[in-house]
Amino acid sequence: MGKKTYSFPHSLGKEEALKRAKPMAENLARKYMMKTVETADGFHMTGKGAEATVVVTDNALEITMELSLLIEKLAGSQIDSELNYKVPKALA
Repeated sequence: MGKKTYSFPHSLGKEEALKRAKPMAENLARKYMMKTVETADGFHMTGKGAEATVVVTDNALEITMELSLLIEKLAGSQIDSELNYKVPKALA
């Protein structure tokens, strides 16, 4: 499995960033058929061949993803593009 970490700085504070990240995480979970569990600092998402942890702090949102080699090859660049577009937009 390939592991990748994304970090998106923000100045919203933890609560506001969590509020904005939640609909985005739910949408991505539906799209990629993942189950989402809320944690104190964000979300943990799991699906077939994929796992992601979203951690929100007072000044950043960090996503750590582990994708199976097949999913990384088939959809890795799409997921990368989607995260780099949607997360900053949600935190703006």
